[in-house]
Amino acid sequence: MSNPNNIRNLCIMAHVDHGKTSLADALVASNGLINQRQAGRIRYMDSRKDEMERGITMKSSCVSLGYKRDGFSYLVNLIDSPGHVDFSWEVSTAVRLCDGAIIVVDVVEGVCAQTKVVLQQAWAENIRPVLVLNKIDRLILETKLSPIDCYYHIAQVLEQVNAYMGELYNTALLGRTAEEVEERQRVERERRVSERERERRVSESETPEAKHIFADWGIETVDDSELYFSPERGNVVFSSAYDGWGFSIHHFAVQFSAKLGMNKGVLMKTLWGDYYISNKGGEKRIMSGARDKRKNPLFVSLILENLYKVYDTVMNRKDKNETEKLAGALGVKLPLSVLRSTDVRQKLNFLCSEWLPLAPAVLDMVVDHLPSASSITEERAASLMCSATQRFDSLPPESQKLRQAFVKCSGAEEEPLIVYISKMFGVQRKQLPKETASRGQRTVGGVPAGGGGGTQGVLSEAELAARREEIRRRREEAALSAKDAEGNDLGRPLTAEEMAEMEQQQKKVAEERRLVEEARRKQDEEEVFIAFARVFSGTLRPGQKVYILGPKYNPLSALHLLKEGEISEDAVKDLPHIHVCQVSDLYLMLGREFERLERASAGTVVGISGLAGYVIKSATLASTPALPAFTELTPNATPILRVAVEPKDPRNLQKLRAGLKLLNQADPCVQVLLQASGEYVMVTAGEVHLQRCIDDLQEHYACTPVRVSDPIVPFRETIIPPPTVDRLNEAIEGENINLRKEENSDPLGTVQVEGRTGRLKVRAVPLPSSITSILECHQDLLKLVSQAAVVTSAACRSTDSHAVTEANSDVHITTSNETNSVTNTKSPEAEKEKADSLQVNSLSAALETRQKLSQETKSAIEDLKTSLNNAFQEAGPEWEEAVNKIWSFGPNGCGPNLLLNCIGTYPRPSVWDPATTVDSPLAAYDTNFITGFQMATAAGPLCEEPMMGVCFMVEDWGLPLPTTSSDDEQASRNLGISSGHVISLVKDTLRKAFEQQCQRLMCAMYSCVISVTSEVVGRMYSVISKRQGRIVDGDITEGSTSWNVTAYLPVVESMDFANELRKSTSGEAMPQLVFSHWEVLDMDPFWEPQTTEELMHWGEKADSGNVARRYINAVRKRKGLAIDEKIVEFAEKQRTLSKNK
Repeated sequence: MSNPNNIRNLCIMAHVDHGKTSLADALVASNGLINQRQAGRIRYMDSRKDEMERGITMKSSCVSLGYKRDGFSYLVNLIDSPGHVDFSWEVSTAVRLCDGAIIVVDVVEGVCAQTKVVLQQAWAENIRPVLVLNKIDRLILETKLSPIDCYYHIAQVLEQVNAYMGELYNTALLGRTAEEVEERQRVERERRVSERERERRVSESETPEAKHIFADWGIETVDDSELYFSPERGNVVFSSAYDGWGFSIHHFAVQFSAKLGMNKGVLMKTLWGDYYISNKGGEKRIMSGARDKRKNPLFVSLILENLYKVYDTVMNRKDKNETEKLAGALGVKLPLSVLRSTDVRQKLNFLCSEWLPLAPAVLDMVVDHLPSASSITEERAASLMCSATQRFDSLPPESQKLRQAFVKCSGAEEEPLIVYISKMFGVQRKQLPKETASRGQRTVGGVPAGGGGGTQGVLSEAELAARREEIRRRREEAALSAKDAEGNDLGRPLTAEEMAEMEQQQKKVAEERRLVEEARRKQDEEEVFIAFARVFSGTLRPGQKVYILGPKYNPLSALHLLKEGEISEDAVKDLPHIHVCQVSDLYLMLGREFERLERASAGTVVGISGLAGYVIKSATLASTPALPAFTELTPNATPILRVAVEPKDPRNLQKLRAGLKLLNQADPCVQVLLQASGEYVMVTAGEVHLQRCIDDLQEHYACTPVRVSDPIVPFRETIIPPPTVDRLNEAIEGENINLRKEENSDPLGTVQVEGRTGRLKVRAVPLPSSITSILECHQDLLKLVSQAAVVTSAACRSTDSHAVTEANSDVHITTSNETNSVTNTKSPEAEKEKADSLQVNSLSAALETRQKLSQETKSAIEDLKTSLNNAFQEAGPEWEEAVNKIWSFGPNGCGPNLLLNCIGTYPRPSVWDPATTVDSPLAAYDTNFITGFQMATAAGPLCEEPMMGVCFMVEDWGLPLPTTSSDDEQASRNLGISSGHVISLVKDTLRKAFEQQCQRLMCAMYSCVISVTSEVVGRMYSVISKRQGRIVDGDITEGSTSWNVTAYLPVVESMDFANELRKSTSGEAMPQLVFSHWEVLDMDPFWEPQTTEELMHWGEKADSGNVARRYINAVRKRKGLAIDEKIVEFAEKQRTLSKNK
């Protein structure tokens, strides 16, 4: 563990049910943690009860394995990650700690949706993958392909994986700058030179004749990029994890080089590909063009045919004599118990695992082709230290120096300590190892005992033993007294009081023992949080004090204190997002077990205890505050499913509160919210994730029954252009006109309001879909833009406490040392000074925000503005110059809605311009106007859900002025117009403008990928159509009877979808649901027959169900809003059975 060059940190990633955990079992069995015969069936890495019941992995868990080869010892930290889409956050936490990944692909199902997701995660984190093509036994036993068809099917799956890798490479290449491409090419060239030198040393042992023959065959010896998976390069393993066998090309190249008398290097490059053996002239030669000449490739003739023979002999013919002969030919000795067994699968497993052991094949590939813990490149180190919108050279010089610590990966004492915690997970205390005597503390069941170290009121073992000895002594005295009473009178018998006292003492000891046992049991079942971490530099020891850096920590806040000297713990308490903590214990993770460590050097993956009170989900540990916090993990699944929880017993509300806090800390994906209504809400990634969170909350964290509401599914409200066809798809023109349309209604939907608080004229229009998508994808940048754009009135310049100067198109604020006095006086002058002070403070804050923006962020904002401008120009001439009229984004200053300033008398700068002042009376209420816009877009009129894709064009806005002559600012104040009046005016007017248009509801949509057999495809289609879903893609997997179907399903209709689908298809269909997009529900919530054709078809009042109205009523009912529905309809007088009255 002290040599990072011999450490491999890797994770197993795949689609669900592709064999990750079975492969992990085989690797774990190689270290003796489980029996070799149980590998693939025991699912050692799945320790949760629900994981065993469902048969899927729900959390990422680590096991440290030892492997010896060629006299070197290697430490392999293997992380098994989930394949279900609901737990993709667990995959992200595992990938961040690794340098390599094993991608497992089921050769029957091929490249599935989650396979692409994990490949993309590995690419984004810049870790190197290797490939395991699993479940080849299914091609032999289930699909019953011939050996040649099996070969071409495997080659097709391998080509699919490589095609997606090429797609990722091209996408990343187009997004890089020329300097980044040149730097990456330089690193690749250096790596290739070192590998060619290593291959040259190996090839020096080859004979000249072999080199000459090899050259004559025309095989290219130039090393290719490591982008693709290629069996001849050794980064692909063919396996059946369930049957316990696996091999790479290298295994058979070594075996057949001796039998065929050929060079091993030649066989390495020809066992996979279009090569065959030719016996012309009595000499065996390897030739190319096997497919054109209708010859079996070497992979078929030398490998697959032998494998097929083993399966046919053991599984199909079940001939014991032939099986024994075959085992002898393969060099495997079958025990008598296996030969007599009637379980043919057990025979096959023993034979194949001895002939082609899976663990050595995979671990050899891991050691040879995955980077060591010390091979972190400068590029990856920079990506861990700063985000994509920030350049590395923008960090402080002290922080930039720490990049070399990542690259060196040294555990020396003088190296800075750098540790990253990707998640916190809970384990029961009894699973942790007990304290040893050398640590100076004795434990009882993992709980400190004796000397006041245990639980208060509980006796230690020594005290209990002393009391038991006292009782035993008293019993002996009583027996002796009774005996002497019969013979010689040597003593007196115990009195009744003494006997009662002794019995009372015995009951007391028994009760104390029961209390001790109960305390032990509670302590053993108590959840202890362990940090899942990797040491990138330095050495971590138990009891060491470290800095804990939160995800939002900025080293600039502490560097000025560091320059003055050592930072004290009291000074750290005043700094944001940084704490000082003492590490308790370090653990080596062995799947379901833990082993205590005395130290953890650079490159190791360990568990750390004692950080539960400081780390919520992820954090960075360091010995210096100059280190920036690690960049946040990239989520692949958006939490979308919400439920409200409450305890069944209101007295347990405090337990629920504490339990939700622990759940939020233990689960990296769940979000726990306290709404304004007082409800506790959990936001989860899907139905399976929701059920796991509820079980954890009730059984481990809150330990109390809870009541769960129906899922709270979010919606969005939008408007669309007036439809041109009715519900019967008939054009609304000619005789088919809208008979109920109001003749005097404004065709543009403009709303004008004029009253005591002023006049306002607004028009709501739907945003083009391209602009909505751009706004939705850049919410972080929009928030920065909104914070840096503030407009104030020019009258604020005259305040005595602030001086505003303008230079170089930027406004700088200089604040005097005087403190603004706050008085309770209600005079207009005091109110005016207070308002001016608030406006100038807002302007100052906006300027500070803009000055803090890095050059990269400003460049990204300019690119965003350019892309918006191009999208507006493509949308049509009515959007000309719209990008320069943007007033604000909403809701929350970063949403997909726009407020445009089309007022000719109010020359307000756009949101892209720096914070400034405007000489207009309207500027004093500019912030209030934006607040009204934010409130209107945050809660629409349909069901108080946020708006999306709506643009409000403000055409006129004015304040009522008095007839007396005074300055504009003072005149508006004399009217008594407060900020609340303006906010209310704007909010109500915008909502009215929204209601003038064609309103629609937007549903959150799942992208549903379903693997289903051909026999039940029709039943699957009926279930999807019943739940308002639609099929977008479906294709049969070549060489099998399974289909891969992609559909869109509303989230609101997805509850219990997986169970219903499994029941309808007899368990033959398996869905994967992941949030995809928002989609307009093509149904008017207030629809009634209006056109001539609709009235003829449905009549005056249609009684068909309105899906959009049903959704809206459900949301309004949950929020306590008014619902326009009849409680009783078609009421009749009650009739009894006895009398017909």
